[in-house]
Amino acid sequence: MKKLPLVLLVIVSLFVLAGCHGDKQYDDLLQQADSIMNIDDDSAKVAIKLLDKAKPQLNDFSKAQRMRYQLLYHKAMNKADILFSSDSIMKNVVAYYEKHGTSNEHMLAYYMLGCVYRDIHEAPMALEYYNKATEQADTTSQDCDYATLCRIYGQMGILFEKQFLPYQELGALDKAVKYAYFAKDTLNALRYYQNKNSAYDFLGKKDSAIIINLKAANLFRKHGYDYDANIAFGCNYIYYIDNKNYPKAKEAFEAYQSTNYQGNTNYDDSKAFLLYEKGLYYMFMNNLNIAYTCLQQSFKLSKSYSNKCAATEGLAKYYTKTNNSALAAKYALLSSEYNDSSLYELRESQLQQMQAMYDYSRNQKLAKEAEYKAKQRLNTIYLIIISSCLILLSAVYIYRKNIRKRNHKLLVAQRLYKASILKLQTTKTELAHLKNLNETKIAALIKEKEAVIENLQKEINQYESIHSGRNLVEINKQLMDTFVYKKLAYIECHPQEKITNETWDNLEETLEGMIPSLANIKLKLSKKEYRICLLTRLHFSPSAISCFMQCNLPDISMSRKRMLSKLCEKDGKPKELDEYIQHLM
Repeated sequence: MKKLPLVLLVIVSLFVLAGCHGDKQYDDLLQQADSIMNIDDDSAKVAIKLLDKAKPQLNDFSKAQRMRYQLLYHKAMNKADILFSSDSIMKNVVAYYEKHGTSNEHMLAYYMLGCVYRDIHEAPMALEYYNKATEQADTTSQDCDYATLCRIYGQMGILFEKQFLPYQELGALDKAVKYAYFAKDTLNALRYYQNKNSAYDFLGKKDSAIIINLKAANLFRKHGYDYDANIAFGCNYIYYIDNKNYPKAKEAFEAYQSTNYQGNTNYDDSKAFLLYEKGLYYMFMNNLNIAYTCLQQSFKLSKSYSNKCAATEGLAKYYTKTNNSALAAKYALLSSEYNDSSLYELRESQLQQMQAMYDYSRNQKLAKEAEYKAKQRLNTIYLIIISSCLILLSAVYIYRKNIRKRNHKLLVAQRLYKASILKLQTTKTELAHLKNLNETKIAALIKEKEAVIENLQKEINQYESIHSGRNLVEINKQLMDTFVYKKLAYIECHPQEKITNETWDNLEETLEGMIPSLANIKLKLSKKEYRICLLTRLHFSPSAISCFMQCNLPDISMSRKRMLSKLCEKDGKPKELDEYIQHLM
């Protein structure tokens, strides 16, 4: 009766398939298949049959519909526990959904590709795509597919368990529980919670494993899942045997037996392991005949060395209890040999995992390095092109600006030069006229005119110096080429060197020879202030001057402010004095 609605749904879907004409009908078909497989995991096989019947019509599908078809087909295979063997189709699907579709479809596509890599034993790749899938989930959206998100974290937990990473397994299962509750899937939320017991068992925290199973059992029973509750509580009987708690072990074992649980069919040795645990229980309860039967059956059914090791160890304990020392020794030796083989097998598995991780990491590193180099080359090309354009534009702008500035200066200087020549000629004419007058009456006038002539001559010399190319930049350049400047620059870089009196004298002589106006300044300043003035004219920084003068920086700043008041008759900042001194010619 439970499967009747599912059968009716399939019949309706087949009628929909038979009448498929156009995009809308294909979309309805795909939606119908998705709805069927979401009923439960068993219904996934029905969805596969429905999708198989639509396969001949795939050429009529649009690209978006073909991609969704493949995505849903892989989803159904995964839910039906059908192993994947190739990643080629899902890689194309993922490439499509990286640029199209909703966040839920992005998440499902990455999850399916992760499941493909899980089945072809590419654990690092599987984990990468599981992580990518979780990154696609939009948990702020009301239509977030929490059901898929919790499955992803559940698969990550299984993957971490196989990699012997219990802490990572616990983290993944915690998130699986959280998102299963968000999906209102209480049953799977409790199952994910109960699965945490294996991680605590691996860590040797048996008490925590017992607590997890007990809490899970109570929650299962509270929500009406008695079958799962009995399994969860029943899992504790092995721990109660270790604790020698007879009543609890019996109660848990009976609950476990009531479920008739046959183990996980995905594991070949599941039944053999359950028989081994039952054998331990019956031996614990001194029911030796049944214990022997269970252990013998477990040994015969065991395929892995680890299960053979456990079964033979159990048989050795059985023969020890029955005082058969020969057989006890035989099975103890067998158990030891199987244990060695199991350890070797485990090391082989771990080496393969490490090799896979190394290969994956190396390939990822090489891919990232290649991508980084390609980006670097592209960025370098862009940078060179942009820099070249900027340099060219800057050069053109500076050249044109300098031409305009130079032409303007020449024009102004030429006008002033002509005006000064005219004024000089006029003044000379007036002077010649005045000399014909009474010398006693016009002596003062003559002196005044001579002063004017002298000043005008100086101005003419300055304007002529502009035309001859003697400007501030050239004077500064000449100063930087002097021996005394280079010596001071050397002392600046070697603080252990001190300035000698000979160097100070050479400094004064050189600068006064090149900048005559310094002679007038010297008369107004003290010896210390004048030396600060000379060093400032050579563009040394205040900190360098303080080292040369062997005094602190605040003292230098106060001296510069005093000099500004003396030379310019105003109060201001030390930098104003620097500006004034550095423009002396």
